[in-house]
Amino acid sequence: MSTTAAGRPRCLVTGGTGFIGRRLVRRLVADFGPDSVMCLIKPHVASLESKARDAYRAMGLRLIEADLLDQPVTAGPPPHVDIVFHLAANIDTEATETEARVNDIGTQHLIDWLRPVSSGARVVYTSSVAVHDRRTDPTGPISEESPLVPRTAYGKTKGRGEEIVRNGGVPDGYSWTILRLPTVYGPGQKHGGLFDKMIRMASDGAWLGRLDWPGRTSIIHVDDAVDVMVDLARRHEAANETICVASDESLTVGELARQVGAALGRPVTPIVLPRPLARVVRMLVWNRALQAGMPRVARVSFWRLSLMISDGFWFDTTKLRRVYRKPLRNLDEGLRDTID
Repeated sequence: MSTTAAGRPRCLVTGGTGFIGRRLVRRLVADFGPDSVMCLIKPHVASLESKARDAYRAMGLRLIEADLLDQPVTAGPPPHVDIVFHLAANIDTEATETEARVNDIGTQHLIDWLRPVSSGARVVYTSSVAVHDRRTDPTGPISEESPLVPRTAYGKTKGRGEEIVRNGGVPDGYSWTILRLPTVYGPGQKHGGLFDKMIRMASDGAWLGRLDWPGRTSIIHVDDAVDVMVDLARRHEAANETICVASDESLTVGELARQVGAALGRPVTPIVLPRPLARVVRMLVWNRALQAGMPRVARVSFWRLSLMISDGFWFDTTKLRRVYRKPLRNLDEGLRDTID
């Protein structure tokens, strides 16, 4: 395993200009120095990502411009690395499988490009709770052994990305750690995501944000997600392991909305869903025949509704807590810098 002259690991980050990637890169630079961090970046990025790219360039990071959808990856020979943090992905849950090709085909291209230098390295792949999903009204949380039945193109392509990373480990000589993430929130979070919508609805007093949705869903603050990645990337206990990552809380969507409102100083008065109505909604959103006959856009809406009415994206973090014992922020703590 090659390292810098000071013995620090050489880290390559894909997706380093994204929401989680920006926090990860800053953390790696703080821990190991700018000469230890390299970023694989698309030649053309959005405005917010371009600001991150320019900041990395000013910090002296090595930037490698390449598109993972190119085959072969046209970035020249790969650099020698100790840890690869593979975050690059299309996280749009409304995307088609063709639009989400970077999640699986792009992952295969990355593994192919790194093959000459990946022996002895650790590949950390950020996957998603969406690879599990549910086929019927769920009972209890999801664990690493739960069935993989994704209902979105995002979940399907991320699942195939996991397979590609796992399958390449033995022939290419690298170890891997797959981290399945839930909703990640914090400063700079995804526009239009769960927390962004909750903040806007609480600010506006929207009735939809007041409904006391009973579905439990796992979350994690972006800085905690980064801490877990960096810590487990160097731990032998996490080698060749798939781990569900989330905070220690198991809040309902309604509870999340109320805590967001309280953090904003705009208390949310809940509208209780009558049990008979909740039962009917569950029957509708988990009716597979009904889903199959809908246009794709409607299926996505029903899918989202199923996650609010039932415990669709709720993680069991027992395995995580066996290997990662540091404190994780609760929602009240995490909302402080998110709201600011």
